[in-house]
Formats: sequence, structure tokens, C-alpha cells
Amino acid sequence: MCWKVMITDVSFPDVSLEQAELRLIDASLVRLNCKTAGDVIQQCREADALLVQYAPITSEVMNALPRLKVIGRYGIGVDMIDVPAATQKNVAVCNVPGYCVEEVATHALTIILHWARRLSTYQQDVRNRRWNLVEVDDSRRVHRLRGQTLGLVGAGRIAQKLATMANALGLNVISYDPYIQGNPLEIMRSVSLEELIQTSDFISIHCPLTDETRDLLDEQALHAMKPSAVLVNTARGAIVNPSALEKALSNGWIAGAGLDNLDPEPPDWNDALLRAPNLVVTPHVAFYSEESLRDLQRLTAQAVADLYRQKIPDGLLNSAVLPSLRARMQSDD
Repeated sequence: MCWKVMITDVSFPDVSLEQAELRLIDASLVRLNCKTAGDVIQQCREADALLVQYAPITSEVMNALPRLKVIGRYGIGVDMIDVPAATQKNVAVCNVPGYCVEEVATHALTIILHWARRLSTYQQDVRNRRWNLVEVDDSRRVHRLRGQTLGLVGAGRIAQKLATMANALGLNVISYDPYIQGNPLEIMRSVSLEELIQTSDFISIHCPLTDETRDLLDEQALHAMKPSAVLVNTARGAIVNPSALEKALSNGWIAGAGLDNLDPEPPDWNDALLRAPNLVVTPHVAFYSEESLRDLQRLTAQAVADLYRQKIPDGLLNSAVLPSLRARMQSDD
């Protein structure tokens, strides 16, 4: 029996790469523009598999889609999908864990270097026709990068890639990840979150958004950072409490921050946080390169095709469903 694969929502101009992968299993592909759970329920009732970018896939959605067997997520984070509910309903959930590792690590390093060399401040000096500065105040004070400490919250693929880049520049790298035992790389030293917050010159966040990590960097944590430290977030906006960050920046608890993710997105353009002079924000583009987008489209569809062929894709998040999934597929034949 051929599968019906439905793209709930996607921002790519075309889906020819997905079509090419799914054509190999004779699956049909339908592109939709679902915004809400209700949209998915109404338009995807006959789906065997969903490819999802931002649409919420809740327990209610899955209850309303009796044929659903696989959910493929365009990306790494799956906070828009109720994975426990999917597991309970024997629906496989896949992400694409390796598609933008280099891009996100490079983006985070770019923000670190931006702050390490105080580029915004010196650029503004030039715009104000200031040159040959003799007296350097705290906002312009620069220290050699070598020997400073980079703290990584999360020690997965992206964090490890960034650690390798940072180590080449002479940074000491420490990490906190309660789900990884020991040091995944020799150049990383595993520490407690408390030690990481208190001793890092740069903190870069690379953990998923979960109930445990929401507001992980709250007012207490930000107040415990070095006043010369910089916070970088290329993971999920809600991991850092936004009001606490605004307070930390405006009161000088930390020197600066660089964010690629906000909560919510797009932001409230009147939010006081966005007016902080010691903040750099990019519009959730750390994942982006032309190459990474092609990988994302191809690999998201490939995960669905692999499960149809009873192969285990790299990004399968709930392998416990495999026996039941295979039984469901056999009953459909």
C-alpha cells in the first residue's frame, strides 16, 4: 500500500527534493499550509506520514489521524511535537540531528568573536567619527581570546563542533549536560551548571527546549555570571528568561548577549529587551546555508522513506514504537 505523505507547513520555495526521495517508495506527497492544530486535523486525516516545520502536532491531532505512522520534523528541535503522546500511539518521530551542525556552531562562534573584539562599539565609534582612541573605557576593553573560558550548556553534536573550533583559538572549553556521561571530547571538561555559570567568560547554549530547560537561565543564573561575561543562545529562546535577560543587560550583570532565538518569534517589536545596546540579535538564521537547507529537505523525507522500507533512520527519537509500527504496516498491506 502506498503511503500518503503530507507536508503540514514549510517555508521552502519548492519540495522537489522531498518528492525525489518519496518517489522511491511510490508515496504521494501533498503540500499544505497548516498553522494550527485544527488545520492539521481538518486537512491531514488521510496522512500516513507528516513532514512538519512549525505546525503543532499534539495528542489531539494524533487522535484525529488514524492512519498516521510517522512524523518527520524539518529540523533538530521537536518542541512542537508531543513525542510522549506519539510513542504511546505507536507513531515514529524523526528529526534531522546532523543537518546544520557546522552552521550553528559557526554562527555561535561568530557572535563570540563579535563580542570578544567589541565590533559593535568600535563600528559606532567610526560612525561617530571617533578614531585613534587613547583612553579605553570598560565598553571598549578587549582581552586576548586565548586562555578565556567557553561554557557550553549541552554537549551534543553542535556543542562538540563549537568546542573544536574554540579550542583551535585557544579557548578553554567546559560543558554541562546531565544526559551525557563523562567528556564526549578530550578538549571539553564536564562541570556542574553552577560552576559553568560562575566561571565562564562566554556561555553558549546548545540544549533542547524541554520542561527542564525552560527558563534554565533565569534571573538567579544571570546574576551569578561574571559581569564581563557574554551569553550566546542559538538553541531556543525560552531557555533564557527574557525579562531576566533584559534586567541583566540593563543593570550590567553581564557584558552582553547574542541571540538567534527569541520567545516568542517573531518578537514583540516594542520589547525592551530588543532596545538593549549590549545585545546582538539575528532572526533565527543560525541553521542557514544553501547546503544545509538542501540536506534538511532531503533527509527529512528520507527518514520517512527509510521507515517505510523498515530501515532505522539516524534521527528516530522513539525506537520503542518500531515493533508496533511494523505490525501496523503489515496490516495495511
